[in-house]
Amino acid sequence: MPRYDRFVEELLDFLLTRVDEDGLARLVAHEPRRMHAAYFEGGGGRAETRGMCFTGCTACSRIPPYTLFLDYGRIDVPAWPCEPVRELALRFADAPDYCTGWRPEGAVFASGRLIHEARF
Repeated sequence: MPRYDRFVEELLDFLLTRVDEDGLARLVAHEPRRMHAAYFEGGGGRAETRGMCFTGCTACSRIPPYTLFLDYGRIDVPAWPCEPVRELALRFADAPDYCTGWRPEGAVFASGRLIHEARF
């Protein structure tokens, strides 16, 4: 059984067969890991705390202890692959098995919102 979803596994396999020692060190610094984010869900006379699990980055996806996001759409923690990993993969964009979904502008928060849209 895979440890991560298919998208993560494919990118890891792609990078591990191509990176040099420096690239491997960068990849290890941005290792994917399963994370949990708690968020508030309310409306219609009810209110509850829910949680979601996602694959985050050990360096970029920091959630302070006891954080409760205001709702699912406001979970602003970068999902893996984070921008540094996407930039590492961009070096190999000419490879036939490179996926355009790995480009840096495709980086998303755990909520699924694009990171680059949030900056504008």
